[in-house]
Amino acid sequence: MELIDAEAKKHVLQRDDIDTLVGTQKSLMPDGFEKTLSADDTVNLLEFLGQRGPYLALPLGKAATIVSTKGMFTGKDNTTERLIFADWGPKTFKGVPFQLVDPQGDKVPNVILLYGTNGTIAPTMPKSVKLPVNSPAKTIHLLSGVGGWCSPAGPKGTVVMKVRLHYADGKTEDHDLKNGEHFADYIRRVDVPGSEFAFALRNQQVRYLAVTPKRTEPIAEIEFLKGAADECAPIVMAVTVETRQ
Repeated sequence: MELIDAEAKKHVLQRDDIDTLVGTQKSLMPDGFEKTLSADDTVNLLEFLGQRGPYLALPLGKAATIVSTKGMFTGKDNTTERLIFADWGPKTFKGVPFQLVDPQGDKVPNVILLYGTNGTIAPTMPKSVKLPVNSPAKTIHLLSGVGGWCSPAGPKGTVVMKVRLHYADGKTEDHDLKNGEHFADYIRRVDVPGSEFAFALRNQQVRYLAVTPKRTEPIAEIEFLKGAADECAPIVMAVTVETRQ
């Protein structure tokens, strides 16, 4: 955990050193601050605090299926089959903010790994995972585009993962992400035309890609589905929705 003091100095605490963590019921606003504001100032402050920016980072914690700081494909002790950031704070790529899940060492599932036919772990992963959205979306930004046994392994052009948008009115819309076009192997930098290299995680990589909804109606949830029944096991590390302003 990071604490920022009144002089903007950062202090780092290890979670293992904290006996109890309790959320405060007090506002971060100084006591009595509201008494110094005029009625107009109060209205302006509330309007400012009520504004939501153009980006909505979707919490991945409840949907995460595996811990990326352990081996994810052939065995949990495999030190290569891991995706590890130097720190798990917020990341930005091409101006888009992403919120990562902190695995707290190797205790908390922090990424979505879908089914793949190879190894001992990937075949046990789900073929579908859903994330709630409840907002119209201009663009859906993903830290993803990598997986186990993806391009150059496996047949090029197969649908590795479908991004299915479930709209609030009950309609759905599929976006197909393909091997060798959107997805590449995680184990080293492999470039493909439909996604961009985003971050080097030791020798491994995670890529960036975006999905553009065809409709302006609110999206109730996003579903990530395994596509073809092949060896490529796709990974999603973070999802950010760019809302319609």
